[in-house]
Amino acid sequence: MNGKKKPLNVSERRVLAAAADRIFPATDTPGAVEIGAVDYIEIALAGAYAALAPLYRSGLRALNRHAKAKFSAPFAALSGEQKDSVLRDFESGGVPGWKKAAEFFETLRYHVLEGVLCEPQYGGNNEMSGWRLVGFPGQQFGYTDAFINRRVDLEPVAGEEPEGEGK
Repeated sequence: MNGKKKPLNVSERRVLAAAADRIFPATDTPGAVEIGAVDYIEIALAGAYAALAPLYRSGLRALNRHAKAKFSAPFAALSGEQKDSVLRDFESGGVPGWKKAAEFFETLRYHVLEGVLCEPQYGGNNEMSGWRLVGFPGQQFGYTDAFINRRVDLEPVAGEEPEGEGK
């Protein structure tokens, strides 16, 4: 990440990956973790979303606290069903002692989906896997027909990184 200090520590990243995996799980297709959503979020928290890093650190700690209170284990160690239960509590805002649970969940869910579907240059959407899942052709350089409201059978193409910007 360009020599910048990572916004999350190893434990926080583990919780983030476990949550992202339940928000957009792998099935017969890649999930959020494989597609790179966790990397995307970390890169964003070190840059454009730096102001949200405190919310993430607090939220990830709260996920662990709530998981331990509810199931006597850290969030990442829970079964899928238990993780879903904890995440539903956050989604509904029903986490005792933390008023920002719903705000954190909505931010996390939104960013996981951003990481799955973003331009690959931002650290997610590895190999344009997210685009392939939804049939998005990326930034094609022209179409022979109007493709609006039609499934497009083209290999995805990513935009080029703006000049002067590195990963």
